Amino acid sequence: MTSRRQLLLGGMAALAATGLGRAQASVGQSGAVPRQLPTKSATIPTRQRVKALVIGSGFGGSVAAYRLGLKGVETLVLERGRRWTMENNRGPFSTSRNPDGRALWLSEADLLVTDGPKNPIQPGLGLVERYNEDGIIVWASSGVGGGSLVYNTVLLQPSEKNFYRCFPRDVSYEQMNRDFYPRVVEIMNANPIPDDVLLSSPYLGARIFQDLAMRAGIPTQRINTATNWHVVRKELRGFLEASATAGEIWYGGNSGYKNSLDKNYLKHAEATGKVVIQDHSNVTLIREDGSRFLVEYDRLADDGSVLSKHVVVTDYLFMAAGSMGTSSLLVRAKHKGTLPKLNAEVGKNWGNNGDTFGTMRIGRPAGSDQGGPAHIVALDYENNPFGAQTVIGFPQPDNPEDALIFLGMSVPQDSGYWDFDTVNDTPRLHWPTKTSGQKLTEDGMEYTLNKIADAITPRDNAIKARQSVKVMAGATAHPCGGAAMGKACDLFGRVQGYKGLYVVDGAFIPLATAAANPALTIAAFAERSMATILASDMA
Repeated sequence: MTSRRQLLLGGMAALAATGLGRAQASVGQSGAVPRQLPTKSATIPTRQRVKALVIGSGFGGSVAAYRLGLKGVETLVLERGRRWTMENNRGPFSTSRNPDGRALWLSEADLLVTDGPKNPIQPGLGLVERYNEDGIIVWASSGVGGGSLVYNTVLLQPSEKNFYRCFPRDVSYEQMNRDFYPRVVEIMNANPIPDDVLLSSPYLGARIFQDLAMRAGIPTQRINTATNWHVVRKELRGFLEASATAGEIWYGGNSGYKNSLDKNYLKHAEATGKVVIQDHSNVTLIREDGSRFLVEYDRLADDGSVLSKHVVVTDYLFMAAGSMGTSSLLVRAKHKGTLPKLNAEVGKNWGNNGDTFGTMRIGRPAGSDQGGPAHIVALDYENNPFGAQTVIGFPQPDNPEDALIFLGMSVPQDSGYWDFDTVNDTPRLHWPTKTSGQKLTEDGMEYTLNKIADAITPRDNAIKARQSVKVMAGATAHPCGGAAMGKACDLFGRVQGYKGLYVVDGAFIPLATAAANPALTIAAFAERSMATILASDMA
């Protein structure tokens, strides 16, 4: 497919440096086709009326749909991407080693190469979209299940101290820790990697990372991951296609090892008989309609072409298209005057979750192209002079055998914002670059990786490892903010100025999720918000 593959980090750096054009833009994240109906556009009314509408089926949207269904509220979920299902124990996804149109959202470019595709991919409604914004590359997901289809299955809970570095004191960490974080972990059936899997040959890199971090004096933890470890065991025994064990993460898992949202929250939502999930539907505009909301969306073919245009009228509208989708839709509505009461905070308080990406060559085999998903985390919170730093090791296909690959997460110092590009008629994200805050973020990651390198023996190898450490920013798969709590919304996702309009996804999170990946915290906040909304607004 390509002439050359390099580290994922290299691909990110190259994308940021070259400013490759943004893939065909989509404004929202939506989709809706009743499961019991054929997927032909003629079966979907041009105009629909529903009590509650959820735009997006990721972590926030799935929670909202399930809780609405349990409450007995007739609910439609719009998802722009496809519904991915296994048949006869065979997965539907592309792979990182052989990507095709199932991998990327309407793009010819493979995310994992630095020099672009030599044989371009046929564009389609794939899993991952690349947004090439001003100052930053952002990756966002599509498909029934949202980010749970493409992430590392990590459900990392932030510490209380870090939590209050990001969130208002009016939010009770004690309640989040007691009620909402455990609820998500239980429903998604998340557990740490078991001993027998960690000790198997594909997980050499995980064991090396854990050992080096512990030698460096950095606390480590086996992360709660929404992974079916029984499926991973079947991979190890050759009964299922090697997927997790082969480091296949970003474009889905063909063995079915991911406990993605379509297997729990969304499945439970549909089981209530009150929730319909409709895929291939891309929301383009939201407007107020008296006391209700009018939502316009395009019905898409698999190649991205528009089959038909539709309208939904709803009393309660839950924005869950992810930080990129929800922010885009609200900024567009504000600019077009279709939601004129949105306040000045819409589009602000956007952050990259303090994300950095790092590599290190350790001078001996590390099996860096296998043994996934991520499973070990180093928590350098108290002794890093640049601030709390989380480091997660993860595999990446086709990496050098002696490389370790890392994702860093911290508390960012900078804030981005959205405005509207009138020339191209599209919302646009702006992220500051080459700032002192960005340098602080990169220095924190480099500091931790250098400590890990220094733990390598003999000393000559440690010196070489330290010299090989590379840290890059300029890209994120964890966008946060754009309709943040306490700013554009109240502390339960109610959008200021509108009754019945809510934000329940990553756009609700101001800047970052406290040195952790956002998945668990987004879902936990959605659980918290829905408990209050259903009890008070929809009683």
